[in-house]
Amino acid sequence: MLVLKILLWILLAVLGIIVLILCLPIRGAVSYIDNKLTYSAHYSVILLYNSDKKGLVPLILKWKKKRDEKKKAKEEAANAASTPELHEEPPAETVSEPPAESPPPHEEKPPQTAEEVKPEAEEAPPPADDPFDDIDEPLEEESSKKKKKKKEKPPKTLIEKIDFVLDIVRAADRPILRIFKGVKLYELYIDFIIAGGDAYKCALNYGRISGALYNVLAWLSVLFNVKLKTIDINPGFAVDKSRWDAAGKVKFRPITAVVAGIGLLLTYLFKFLIPGVLQDRKLRKQAARQK
Repeated sequence: MLVLKILLWILLAVLGIIVLILCLPIRGAVSYIDNKLTYSAHYSVILLYNSDKKGLVPLILKWKKKRDEKKKAKEEAANAASTPELHEEPPAETVSEPPAESPPPHEEKPPQTAEEVKPEAEEAPPPADDPFDDIDEPLEEESSKKKKKKKEKPPKTLIEKIDFVLDIVRAADRPILRIFKGVKLYELYIDFIIAGGDAYKCALNYGRISGALYNVLAWLSVLFNVKLKTIDINPGFAVDKSRWDAAGKVKFRPITAVVAGIGLLLTYLFKFLIPGVLQDRKLRKQAARQK
């Protein structure tokens, strides 16, 4: 009992650590101000990567590169030690060979007599077949056929595949929306000045860009949790160069995706899979009774 309690407490501690890690947020920040792009990614308070190439990811990559270089150097040293050094041998002295003798004339052999010619060995008769082999073969064939019938299932038709995909889509609508709503876009800052040499073109570009931008923000507000900081778009009739300053932050907790995945699995099981299996059994029973 004591060992079981210790194992249970260890399991609970591991689960608690996993849940705590999943609850910590993943944060990212991007800004493009004065034609300078900066970005960063954090896991809670741990810096993963930024525009200055600092953080945990570059450290891991450097450590991996050093490890590969050390491993390669060890392999080269081992190969150099295993290969023997080749010593140059002095050239061998040339020895004059005697002239080759001419081959003796070909002597004809006398014809063989009938006694010398031996008859070819008679072929041995084939081994007799085992009478019990014919009895074992049909039994093995029947057992293999039964196994194949049990293992092989009829392939799914196109309609069944379409129904399966539609069931997953119906079950996944709410979990996917939950994941999207778990993404938080906040401190969105936009400061655009749309310049143009011609007043007509400047006004036309201003109308197109502002309309498209506000439509995108409305679409993002439907999918995600969006909090705006400053949205400022102005036409620059007397300005020669446009300005495109923007910044924003994003935050997401991995536990949201885990909860959504569990909800998707439970919804598919209890709403589509189990009722479908029960309905198929009822139809099979009804068809068997009618026969």
